[in-house]
Amino acid sequence: MADAPDSGALPADFLPSVLLQSGRPALILPHAGEFAAVGRTVLVAWKESREAARAVSSALPWLRRARQVHVISYGEAAAESLQKLAGYLKIHGVTADAHKGGPEEDDIGNLLLSRAADVGADLLVMGCYGHSRAREWVMGGATRTLLQTMTIPVWMSH
Repeated sequence: MADAPDSGALPADFLPSVLLQSGRPALILPHAGEFAAVGRTVLVAWKESREAARAVSSALPWLRRARQVHVISYGEAAAESLQKLAGYLKIHGVTADAHKGGPEEDDIGNLLLSRAADVGADLLVMGCYGHSRAREWVMGGATRTLLQTMTIPVWMSH
């Protein structure tokens, strides 16, 4: 029915499907707020994974134009991992401030949003983690949290 209230709504699994099956990065905007400027101050959520590497490499045009780039990683090997990322970014003309996020925790999504607010980020770059199980999309914890509660635009790649 054309006049049904939900007739223009997207299916609940639309965004996870696009992120996980398209093979392309996506700029995702929060459902509320105004974003006059995106990409002036960027926070990169780093994890040594294929997904994060794809997100960073596809975001290089944004990172090169940014006034400030911050990178953050969690876990025991964060310092070494951030050093490698900073070297990669430097080769591509990007200077980044590294932030060791602390131990790997369950609530990384909210920690990322908090750090983004702390550094004044207007764009978050991160890998998208998830898989399909019996036709139900199951997203990784940080990915799920960000998609549900994001407060700034997020550049994601799977």
